[in-house]
Amino acid sequence: MERSGSLKRQLLEFAQKPRFDRQFRQEIRKWFGRIIVDDEEGLQTFYDWFIQEFRLHDGRTLIDCYLETKRDISDAERDFLLGWRMVRHGLFEVIGRNGLALLAENLVDDMPYRIRANVGPQVFDQMPTGSFISTRVVPVNDEWLISGPVRTFPASVRDQVLRAAAQLAKSSPEMAFHNPDKVAAGWKQQHAQRAVFVQLFGTDEITVPVDKLPAAMADFWEALCGGAGTNPDADIDWLHPSVETVGIIFDEAEGLGMYADYALAQEAFANPDLMRKRRYKETIRSYLDDDSIGPIPLRRLAARHPGTVDRVFRAALGKPAFHWEADGEPLLRQRKSSWYARSPLPRVTVLSDRLAAVLRRST
Repeated sequence: MERSGSLKRQLLEFAQKPRFDRQFRQEIRKWFGRIIVDDEEGLQTFYDWFIQEFRLHDGRTLIDCYLETKRDISDAERDFLLGWRMVRHGLFEVIGRNGLALLAENLVDDMPYRIRANVGPQVFDQMPTGSFISTRVVPVNDEWLISGPVRTFPASVRDQVLRAAAQLAKSSPEMAFHNPDKVAAGWKQQHAQRAVFVQLFGTDEITVPVDKLPAAMADFWEALCGGAGTNPDADIDWLHPSVETVGIIFDEAEGLGMYADYALAQEAFANPDLMRKRRYKETIRSYLDDDSIGPIPLRRLAARHPGTVDRVFRAALGKPAFHWEADGEPLLRQRKSSWYARSPLPRVTVLSDRLAAVLRRST
């Protein structure tokens, strides 16, 4: 803990080296736009994220790069810095104090945290029992250390904080899966939802015209909820006006996914001669190049068409020597590196009873 302040400064200086200029400019524009308008806390949070969580094209963090230049660092400090990549951020309810540590519970993952601060325990005097804090923490052995700015909220705004935590869990469900009980619950829910999908449609993969997508999803949500409650509308705003069909795949591991122009991709694999046409080639290329599209649809199409898969990818890549059996997996790992870097987790949101209750009250 005493070394954490100086180590953080060294990491900040390292992150500002010219070798990271391009990545830094790209990411800060994603956060703030071309003109940065934010307070100091916002900038501190960005720097924390950039150092600890941003990954280069090869999957390394800036912490990994820094340690590669520090061969003489002690094993204890190396392990400490590597732990910073496992940062936890969220909203915490203050439970009390224990010596120099603050006791808190994360509202998203429902786990207890014993938290320390390298500026001294007096900072916790501003965080009485029953209040809430928003911050980032990194592991220190079996405890946690505050990393970055802290915002405090009084107990009187409990409902607002719980609603914010529920929205955070919905937008970033992986945050709940630090809790192994929630991982188990998530897989159970996902498998149950997939079973309903298969029972309704007779398969875990369907292709529908764009104008039929809302009705298909409404049928699924109605079957899933037993006709009770309000079913979410199917969002089609993400689809380009030229898109004619959408593939809906409920994969056992990847969960529910939707894929634009899936009928075109299916036709290309069934008849590789179609790859001479621009739209078919562009569709397969987009499935390869778009990082928001996982490897599942291409894997499925390749498995379904072993006799034509090589021709499809040769046409898409312009590589006449391409062989799916030898080159397919390395290609997907290169083009879909962010998907392979993720831990295998459920794709559903798991809320605690109190967060679910506050969402029900707000709707």
